[in-house]
Amino acid sequence: MATREEYEQLKEYARRDGAIVGVLWITSFAFFIGEFYNPLLGFASLLVGAYSLVFASMRLRRYRDTALGGVISFRRALLFSMLIYFYAALLMAAAQFVYFQFIDHGFMLSQYAEITGTPEFKAMLSAYGMRPEDMKLAMDNLAALRPIDIALQFLSTNIILGLVVSLPIAAMMKSKFKRRF
Repeated sequence: MATREEYEQLKEYARRDGAIVGVLWITSFAFFIGEFYNPLLGFASLLVGAYSLVFASMRLRRYRDTALGGVISFRRALLFSMLIYFYAALLMAAAQFVYFQFIDHGFMLSQYAEITGTPEFKAMLSAYGMRPEDMKLAMDNLAALRPIDIALQFLSTNIILGLVVSLPIAAMMKSKFKRRF
């Protein structure tokens, strides 16, 4: 960063775009929960989640072209992209905490328990060499998690995935040449 003002500008754009990506992730999560009622919502969840990656890339390109005149270094593009995903992960973790603390009341776990009790799932477990006791142990471990534990686990996972995804996005969006409009 050349100046403090440029850094503040980068953070402001990243906060705004991170909030939008966070809303997309929350929508994707809502569709994921809705998948238990309507399987098509699972597909919608995947589409919204994938679109959030495309959207973040488009917002980085917009920042590069409008705020920086079309020139952005790899380092600045990487920082911008990482900040977008960081802010989105914070928003998503807050929403997941609210969901698991006040709304879920064991719904998701009961749905997974129902799915794992089907003969088809048991056949799949045996095909992979897993015992039903292993699955019961995993379900018990999930049941023992508090909402804050779940939210923090998703937060750290989303931040790490955001860092990994930011590398190719920054590499694609870096530019040394001014854009002509």
